[in-house]
Amino acid sequence: MRVAYTDRHFGKADSFLIADITPQGYRQLHTRVIAPGCDDCGQHNGEAISAVIDSLEDCAAIIAARIGGHVRQELDRRGIRAFDIPLGADEALSRCAGYMFEDSSAIGAREPAEPEHPCFADGHRSSAGRIHLPVCDKCNISCRFCTRARDNYSDDRPGVSRVLLEPSDAPELIRQALELCPQITVAGIAGPGDTLASGRALETLRLVHAAFPELILCVSTNGLALPGRSRDLYGAGVRALTVTVNAVDPGILREIVDCADHAALIKNQLAGIREASAIGMRVKVNTVLVPGINAGHIADVARAARSAGAERQNILPLIPNGLLRHLNAPTCAEIEKARAEAGAYIEQFRHCAHCRADAVGVPGVSDFASQLYGAQLPEETFSHG
Repeated sequence: MRVAYTDRHFGKADSFLIADITPQGYRQLHTRVIAPGCDDCGQHNGEAISAVIDSLEDCAAIIAARIGGHVRQELDRRGIRAFDIPLGADEALSRCAGYMFEDSSAIGAREPAEPEHPCFADGHRSSAGRIHLPVCDKCNISCRFCTRARDNYSDDRPGVSRVLLEPSDAPELIRQALELCPQITVAGIAGPGDTLASGRALETLRLVHAAFPELILCVSTNGLALPGRSRDLYGAGVRALTVTVNAVDPGILREIVDCADHAALIKNQLAGIREASAIGMRVKVNTVLVPGINAGHIADVARAARSAGAERQNILPLIPNGLLRHLNAPTCAEIEKARAEAGAYIEQFRHCAHCRADAVGVPGVSDFASQLYGAQLPEETFSHG
């Protein structure tokens, strides 16, 4: 089976390595020189992009560091698989061989359209709306700045929600949300617990994907349980993933997170990012900047995350809370310094709205959560596992 590989963005590539892959591995055939589909400023040229695809039409799959949504749609129309694998040729081709020849009924059943996702949109702010579905009832680690709570109507920060939603209630809730906010194109799960600490999130995602296949589905997770679950998420319709990675040094992480094995958590986070990005998910990492603990370590996180396949990093300022409530929040200068250092390795996302676990509407523009989530549940229904 013939595939084409480049370590660059698809539109900026001036050549592709052509290889023949088999269940046992791959064999390099030749290098095919092409005219890039983007100009020097990164602007797409429709005719040039089509010409690039024409020149690769004999390939069953194309691997690049990044393949945009419009290109994916055209490749899909022509029956060519697309993989975002920002790794060297040897590892990328080996992974592609593994994915192409294993049972992939869930993987690649349909490639995503260009995601107009608030966390991945180019430019300043997206005009897309999103609904967060607060279905997760437990967490498998305990971040020291975290005080997740229900029956919370006032805190504008991640991890809090008015209610705990039942998975079976999600489709009807989304119908109501779309009536209030037709701009909603994204349904996500970001708490109040961790997405993979129980089966509730996957159950919800499958129901939502069946009822609203046009919606972009996304999840956030701490990554502890992510390895081996990317295919489950992909099969449930998830195309965008956020993994919270606060340190890639166990000694530093120990001051931020309480868990059984800090080295294992880091290993699982990076392995999960690799898996998810290899099957075509868009991956972002969230990193909470904790002054005095990981402020000088953010660039190390960025480098490791990008190497694993993440495409963006969102550096969040600590909101002093929980066991870290005695610390000060980072200053704007400290945040910008961290972004500048990390930006040498990975694109920085700068427009986070610090969305709650029950957010509904267009970030920074509209909020319909209070009109949808009215019931109250006792806080003890949440468990750190």
